[in-house]
Amino acid sequence: MKLFKLSLAAIVAAGALTSVASAASLEEAIKNVDVSGYARYRFDSRNTTTVAGQNTANAHRFTSDIDFKAALDDNFFGVIGFRYDSVDTSGERAGAQTNVGVNDNGFGEYGQTFNVRQFYLGYTAGNTTVQAGRQVLGTFFTDDMVGTGIKLLNSDISGLTLAAIAFDNLQGNDGDMGTRNLFIGENSPTAAGEHVYDRNLYGVAAIGSYDPVSFQVWYAALDSVAQLYALDVTLGANLGGADLSLQAQYAGSSVWSNNVRTTPFVAPGVGAVVELDDAQFLAVELGAKAFGFDGSVGYVNINTQGSGASLISLEDQGAFITAGEDLLDYTLIGADQSIYFVTAGYTFADKVRVGADYVGSRAEERGNYVDAYEAVARVDYKYSKKLNFKTWYSYIDRDNNENDAKHLRFEARYNF
Repeated sequence: MKLFKLSLAAIVAAGALTSVASAASLEEAIKNVDVSGYARYRFDSRNTTTVAGQNTANAHRFTSDIDFKAALDDNFFGVIGFRYDSVDTSGERAGAQTNVGVNDNGFGEYGQTFNVRQFYLGYTAGNTTVQAGRQVLGTFFTDDMVGTGIKLLNSDISGLTLAAIAFDNLQGNDGDMGTRNLFIGENSPTAAGEHVYDRNLYGVAAIGSYDPVSFQVWYAALDSVAQLYALDVTLGANLGGADLSLQAQYAGSSVWSNNVRTTPFVAPGVGAVVELDDAQFLAVELGAKAFGFDGSVGYVNINTQGSGASLISLEDQGAFITAGEDLLDYTLIGADQSIYFVTAGYTFADKVRVGADYVGSRAEERGNYVDAYEAVARVDYKYSKKLNFKTWYSYIDRDNNENDAKHLRFEARYNF
């Protein structure tokens, strides 16, 4: 995070924020404007094998999130965040999306390539902060999803943060949201119903850290769809110069809706229906780091409590224990799964890390077991505190000879 004074970016941000009631004057607002975020370039090459053959797709992706935070009157502050996100199909001029204008749908369901991603007002009184407006949800069950609502944080108790959230207008069609194309309910025989992400999200949490133990307890309710809960406990210790950690998680979902639809409602009996069931999640990970070496071993068990689909995480992997890159998906689960993983790496001169992941999975689908594994090779280069480069190659093999996948990624990222 860097403090800018009288920069053009600060003036733009402060000018937008001073339209809020009780805001400071422009001259006062630009004195303390914090700018944070990142700029990132990615190149992805994917090859997927199916019964029909092979498909290869290469793409360049350009992403930048920039947030401006300005102090307003008294204890008020305002945040406005801009996002640029575009994907260019490699080698195809017609597939270029680095544009801003008419019919520009952008990438990742933000409306267009360049947009306002966050816009909210905050108030801090003592150890309590309230934020209202468009903002990142920041829950255990999401990664970078945004929504419009209220977030309350309190840290009156030393080492403990209490949180409460209430959001509507969730970001839809996020590529990391497995339920994004599912519909729930109908208001009348001719109504289409709503997407799952059209429902409101409510939640509470307790997050604590008392050396050597840290923990998180979360409960969230996606209105008329499911209740989500999670418990995370981590124990850390240093023995003989080695940093050791043991992390355990228990989570689950309790569904309110017996089923959802894959198409908008047209008439009773028309369109595909997906049955829903409760699910439970149990995971444990043991990690160690010493003398440049690091490694971990872990186990994950998912029980769907029936033959229907379910979810553990709402968007991406959330804060759940995971490994690999593409094999595991906790957002739409259709079968019981047993997962184990091993990771290892070595860092040279605190700059270059070379590592590998191995993830094995067994899923029970309609009485049959389907085995799969993912192997990942990684190289990370920390050029400076703010500029980092990484590349990895992932190979997925499934024993049904379908949907085997290869994925190569190169990434350069600069953090403000």
